[in-house]
Amino acid sequence: MIRGRFAAEAPKQAEAMLGVLLQRHPGTLPGLQQDPLDELDRWSEVQVSLEPESGESGRCSVAGSYQHQTRPPTLVVGTARSRRRRGFTALHELGHHLQKTDTGLGNNLFARQDSEAFEEAACDAFAARILLPDLHIAESVRRSGPTAPDAVEMFQASRASREACCVRASQYLPGGGAVVLLDAAGTVLFAAASGLIPPARGTDQSTTPLIAAALQTAGTSQRDRTYVLWRSGDRSDLLYGQAAWFDEEYLVAVLAEDNVPWRKLTAPRPESGTSRYRSWWTCETCQEEFRVIEAGCPECGQPRCEEGHCGCRAAHAQQDRTCDECRLVLAPARFAGASTSCRDCS
Repeated sequence: MIRGRFAAEAPKQAEAMLGVLLQRHPGTLPGLQQDPLDELDRWSEVQVSLEPESGESGRCSVAGSYQHQTRPPTLVVGTARSRRRRGFTALHELGHHLQKTDTGLGNNLFARQDSEAFEEAACDAFAARILLPDLHIAESVRRSGPTAPDAVEMFQASRASREACCVRASQYLPGGGAVVLLDAAGTVLFAAASGLIPPARGTDQSTTPLIAAALQTAGTSQRDRTYVLWRSGDRSDLLYGQAAWFDEEYLVAVLAEDNVPWRKLTAPRPESGTSRYRSWWTCETCQEEFRVIEAGCPECGQPRCEEGHCGCRAAHAQQDRTCDECRLVLAPARFAGASTSCRDCS
């Protein structure tokens, strides 16, 4: 299971993996996007073996495995779930093959202290990148991050698996969070995270505030004070959460520490790394130190001092100019073009 790390590095490795793929097998990307299993069946570099899911996949986030001892190497794909899911698994295992057979990709792995976790994260990012190209990601998701209905829309508008949609949605979380796929009982099937330890596969989340509410309705649910349960039974810090149904059997939950797109203003949690609550801040305008007790400016995100100054005022001040005649510091609008004298002195 991905541990919420490598949020930035894994997509970069996935792009490098895609480059190796296109170099080895030019012209195959459309086929992989349309039906990975059908496309891979035509390859001689690897073979695909569909086998019953054992439920034992170690740290792997999917129901499959990569066997390099066979000739050619084998991509083992669990058969218990949908063809979309099997396609995602096949591409994930193809990701292992590429990273184990290309020197440059392999060196990237060995450069990491936890190369196994990084390899898993890169395989998920690689599979999701193929199934959901950038042009399939809505502008609103790119700008503000994903909602749970956004993840559902990704699934309905593409041939990607639910897992691929979770991975791609998680890559646009503005801060720490996770996008989690659950079954109709509230059990975790898959989780993709960014800067947050996600719930483990197989854990029961049905008693958490968000999932308990979602299981009682067919619509979209959200909670401002929810959490995830880890396998140890411990709870995460409080999170904002929203959940929506893919269909009658599968639920997706978007969980984040702050900056969620379904709320106009989201105060960071005191426990999150981005929170400034009750910390001390020095106003960039009046240079007075003050304690942060309210949410920052919705435009620049910085705390406001008692005079109402925030980062916006400081940014404007940097643009102010000094008139050569009256020596007053004035806004740019008080000057005509590049004139060094203000309009009053000209």
